[in-house]
Amino acid sequence: MNANQQTIARPFGFSGIALHSGSAAHVLLSPLPENSGVVFCRSDMGKCIRASSDNVRDTRLATTLGDDSCTVGTVEHLLSALAALGVDNIKVEVDEPELPIVDGSAAPWMLFLTDACGLTTQNAPKKIMRVRKKVTATINGGHAYFLPPSGEAATYTVGIDFPHAVVRRTGDKYSHVLEAADYEENISRARTFCYVNDVESMRRNHRALGGSLRNAVVFDDTTVLNAEGLRYPDEFVRHKVLDAIGDCYINGNLIWGDYHAECPGHALNHALVTALTADEDAWEWV
Repeated sequence: MNANQQTIARPFGFSGIALHSGSAAHVLLSPLPENSGVVFCRSDMGKCIRASSDNVRDTRLATTLGDDSCTVGTVEHLLSALAALGVDNIKVEVDEPELPIVDGSAAPWMLFLTDACGLTTQNAPKKIMRVRKKVTATINGGHAYFLPPSGEAATYTVGIDFPHAVVRRTGDKYSHVLEAADYEENISRARTFCYVNDVESMRRNHRALGGSLRNAVVFDDTTVLNAEGLRYPDEFVRHKVLDAIGDCYINGNLIWGDYHAECPGHALNHALVTALTADEDAWEWV
């Protein structure tokens, strides 16, 4: 990973469907100066929100940033791509309360950032949080912890246990060492997923209104309903790794340590990052 901060070389705009609202969302990615961080702006409201664990407002089915008057949701897939590529400073403008889901993975964001925008190195050094001691969090039956780094890169190890035969036929554990090329090949294309029986319940609660087989893996009791099947034999657990990487980049900087989780979700990831940042003895800037 580059030792200095990075931003994108040029702006890029596109439109897509928001997963939960079902509305069309228009996005503009723009460069920012050194030490600006990751900033989300609601172009329809003229308000901006810095990516920060303090600004997380909701973790139900997605990670949402905001305050009492303005929110931006489903930020985790973009943040995951930013973490993998080492992008420190970027402005993300959107005219809806939620980013587009694109295809349900981080692969389109990787393409936008590397091909459409390009990356440029800045003069300031990166600020990385190195984990110094074990920090844990437990929520709703899920358990996660950080350990000091065992190598030169952050690592993510995730285990899942879904009570569905289709998921259980695939891998239930995956480990990933965060590096851009490996992430692009082995993590970025893993899509969000859901059980078909849960779709109607989510829609009654005004969730997943924009969901379809084009932007999620959907399965019933016996099979995956997407005609193309799975992109990876263990796509479900790899997507959980993808989400964890994004949720751990919520402060706009890399956490250098070993992440381990069983049955993680956005709420658990947020609780773990919050526990880490709150304990000043548990980490240091490097």
